[in-house]
Amino acid sequence: MANRRRALTTGGVLFAALLFSISYTTAQDTSPILTTLLYFGGGSAGEYPYGGVVIGKSGVLYGTTASGGSLDLGTVFSLAPPASPGGAWTESVLHNFTGGGDGAVPYAGVVIGSGGVLYGATPAGGGSSDFGTVFALTPPASPGGAWTETVLHAFTGGRNGAYPYGNIAIGKSGVLYGTTYGGGTARSGTVFSLTPPASPGGAWTEAVLHSFTGGNDGTNPHAGVAIGSGGVLYGTTAHGGSSCCGTVFSLAPPASPGGDWTETVLHDFTGGSDGTDPYAGVAIGSGGVLYGTTYAGGSLGAGTVFALTPPASPGDPWAETILLNFSVAHPYGSVVIGNNGVLYSTTSAGGNSGNGSVFSLTPPASPGGQWTETVLHSFAGGTDGASPFAGVAIGSAGVLYGTTEFTAFSLKL
Repeated sequence: MANRRRALTTGGVLFAALLFSISYTTAQDTSPILTTLLYFGGGSAGEYPYGGVVIGKSGVLYGTTASGGSLDLGTVFSLAPPASPGGAWTESVLHNFTGGGDGAVPYAGVVIGSGGVLYGATPAGGGSSDFGTVFALTPPASPGGAWTETVLHAFTGGRNGAYPYGNIAIGKSGVLYGTTYGGGTARSGTVFSLTPPASPGGAWTEAVLHSFTGGNDGTNPHAGVAIGSGGVLYGTTAHGGSSCCGTVFSLAPPASPGGDWTETVLHDFTGGSDGTDPYAGVAIGSGGVLYGTTYAGGSLGAGTVFALTPPASPGDPWAETILLNFSVAHPYGSVVIGNNGVLYSTTSAGGNSGNGSVFSLTPPASPGGQWTETVLHSFAGGTDGASPFAGVAIGSAGVLYGTTEFTAFSLKL
């Protein structure tokens, strides 16, 4: 357990756990304004918030840390906005992972379900098997009370999967969908569902929708899935495919209950100009176009932002378009789609100081034109943080929220 935690949380020098807000404004007056909302410095505050944040009611942010907390095995936290402008954001640790049955080292973030329940996954813990969990965190019945963690499923490392690194997605009737990096029939990962019990307090039911073979269908999905029209799931595998450089896939539900789900490889990365190693998932845009990033490859070798356009006729191939080639950036995070189809995300390296960036990609004015990248913030590696591994969330008035290895931040455009 300790070795796995250290492997997932390797980073640079740790910052002190200061819990006040500092604004870091870039040099030009017209530049977006980045505000550091919280420093994660280990201890009770947690550290390494790799999974980013989601935005709940009243602008409260929720996320996870892969380390820190009472046993140094990670936390789930909330970050509440100040009561008055300019005040400090308030962090609350909602759960400290123990490394036992409740899980450990949450790498992905959380998603908000009905009643404000948070759902997430841990790639470790879950009992003696230590292959990870899917958990729920239920808000207290009265303000100030304790949140209640419930393990919905513990992976055994066999056919039902192992090591869920990606985010959970919530479908119809509260069914949860996700991926495991390992396990399955070929030990190459799975896509799974978790169906709520028919009556409160009952057991959730896991079903493996697809076991990756380690061959042309892909292997080792690192991110979660996105749910499209008709309940079709879309995702990526970090490796596998005919060139072993990763895939984008769809998984269509059966025509009748109890039937098999159908996986289709929509794009097979070659490791060249089309990119390689898509660690992040995809976002579904207008017309069913999928948008995503690759960690490496592209014409400059350090990753891409790509689009995959559905075919005009069923059965024809999807068309990949490279929207942006990075030279020294290596994006880990998914993109999010804002107003007018603008894409937002982060890079783990690059920027003015080599410590990563937040960027936007604006669609062309006319079809077939070039997309326009704007670096919204270059991390300096100081009080503003460094090396963001997750994408960003879009809040009210278009403010972006995210995390770096050491901080939570907002970026006012």
